[in-house]
Amino acid sequence: MVGLAVVVVVLVLLVVLRRRYVVARVWGHSMSPTFHDGERVVATRRRHYRVGDVIVFRPQSAATDLAWRIKRIAAVAGDPVPAWLGTRLETDHPVVPADRVVVVGDNTGHSEDSRQLGYIDLAVVAGAVPHRPAPEGS
Repeated sequence: MVGLAVVVVVLVLLVVLRRRYVVARVWGHSMSPTFHDGERVVATRRRHYRVGDVIVFRPQSAATDLAWRIKRIAAVAGDPVPAWLGTRLETDHPVVPADRVVVVGDNTGHSEDSRQLGYIDLAVVAGAVPHRPAPEGS
């Protein structure tokens, strides 16, 4: 009976941890030099995100893609649409819409980000990686 109780406790802990944290692997070089190809990161689920946060998400356009995307938030809801993105989005709104963010890779020359993906819906964001500042000059 004690063995069953231990198993139940372990299973409950795993469920709780899985709801709070997400482990993702960095694929490619879009976040270099901050994160490296093959590195594993742990993201914590949050209610609110801010500019500079590194988030883990699955874009809606890639629903069948099992790979998480890891990018830095460049703008949040209510912020002006960044000039580098404005011409790539089909929108008449000068600000980022509610429940959306704009993301960019730290290695912008090698990053699939909001320039290709558009706004990222917060519903597809799994969490934020503990703070790592953007590299100098980005």
